[in-house]
Amino acid sequence: MSATLLGLGVVAPGATDCASLAQVLAGVPSRPSRVETIPDGGDPKVRRLPRLERMALAAARQALGTSAVSESLALVFGTGYGGLTATVDFLEGLATRGPAFGSPTAFHQSVHHSPAGQLSITLGLRGPSLTVTARELSGETALQVGLELLETGRAEKVLVVAADERVAALDAGYRAFGVLAGEGEDNRERLEPGEGAAAVLLGREPGPLRVESCTLTGHPSAALRFASSEQFSPLLRRGLSVEGSRVAFSLAAPHAGLLDAEASALGDTVAASECWVDTPHFGFHGSAGLLRLVAAALRLHSAAPGTACVLHGLSLGGGQALTVVRHVAP
Repeated sequence: MSATLLGLGVVAPGATDCASLAQVLAGVPSRPSRVETIPDGGDPKVRRLPRLERMALAAARQALGTSAVSESLALVFGTGYGGLTATVDFLEGLATRGPAFGSPTAFHQSVHHSPAGQLSITLGLRGPSLTVTARELSGETALQVGLELLETGRAEKVLVVAADERVAALDAGYRAFGVLAGEGEDNRERLEPGEGAAAVLLGREPGPLRVESCTLTGHPSAALRFASSEQFSPLLRRGLSVEGSRVAFSLAAPHAGLLDAEASALGDTVAASECWVDTPHFGFHGSAGLLRLVAAALRLHSAAPGTACVLHGLSLGGGQALTVVRHVAP
């Protein structure tokens, strides 16, 4: 399965589009913060949407650009946790006032497929629409489903969007399980939650950037543990066989301990300068994989034709992904 990247979109901490993301990537990484500015095009209706949906819509509009919307355009939306703000509002209503006072609006906005519905309505999408979730590999899962829709002829183009938001309740959950970054003595195996949205427009026509493959797998693991280096190394090392004038690796690096394990698995074959680590920019969340794909595409766009990037993804519970994207020679 492969496809051309026809459009890119992103909303991330410090970035409202691909141009500002390029500036962020060129700077010194810092702890990921909340997204402060979400483009809305001056539309008051968009401003009233839930925060997660506004981020997803802004990224989707960028990726679509001037592309015509038709019934052959499919939508795949990925999210790890859905609308957490609405989820918290709904559950707090139940807890404080009882089941009879749960907000119907908050419940509707909390379900994972709500953003896909809003994207379809706002953008006028009439083709197939799917929502997927796979913990911290939700972005990669959405990408794989998009590639399958193209491969099977279900769509001529696919808009793949992924979005997640960070709320205080999520931090509290990480804290309760003892894995929140910045707390405790040993910070090497703690996680920094993040948020943001990314979108890519996939198609079959020729173009300079191409997704060549997206592989997903899983390994036996506890719910709050990652696959061990012995488990994830074989698939990661498969990336060493990718051909190209230059091959870079975008490492999952959910925390410092796993970054060291990934680097050790690759050995001396890959220079440190060819290993990109974008987790400090985006944080650890379900949609970060698609954000990292957009970041890789921006770097590849200015690289020599034939340059490839292998993106490695890891999720709690033993999930693993390996995606290959390439700057294609004209």
